[in-house]
Amino acid sequence: MLMKIPEGTVILKENEVNMDMYKIVQGCVEVYSNYGTNRESILGIMSKDAYFGEVGLLAQKPSVYTVVAYSDLLVQRITMNDIDEYILHNHHDVLAIMQHMAESLYNTKYSMDMVLDDLDNNNNSVAKEYRAFVTKQFAKYNVNSHFPVSKLPPIRI
Repeated sequence: MLMKIPEGTVILKENEVNMDMYKIVQGCVEVYSNYGTNRESILGIMSKDAYFGEVGLLAQKPSVYTVVAYSDLLVQRITMNDIDEYILHNHHDVLAIMQHMAESLYNTKYSMDMVLDDLDNNNNSVAKEYRAFVTKQFAKYNVNSHFPVSKLPPIRI
């Protein structure tokens, strides 16, 4: 089902259960950790053909991030009732979702290894400094190439 979502709308909330997955047809979203708190960090921006909400749908677990509409959006909403048919007719998209999940796992491990190496080399480090560093890394590597870099919001630390 296609849905229009206005700019600024919080679509998914971190730690809340949401059993829907979304494919961006038009527009962009921001992905946050600790949204609306003093620990808020932007993890990245997603644009056309990107998916979000797949963890909630596939693992039936609470969202690990908050997703906010950066611009007016047109999304395809995929529910648990739709997933079997969606997989049958969209195998290329399913492969893209699996590749994104694998890449996210790799990026998380790589970032954690960097943090742990730095902590081992500098006992005076503070976790907050690393959160900012990791945030910049995610923002740098997770921006979809279809999104103009000039429209990136400032990194919030």
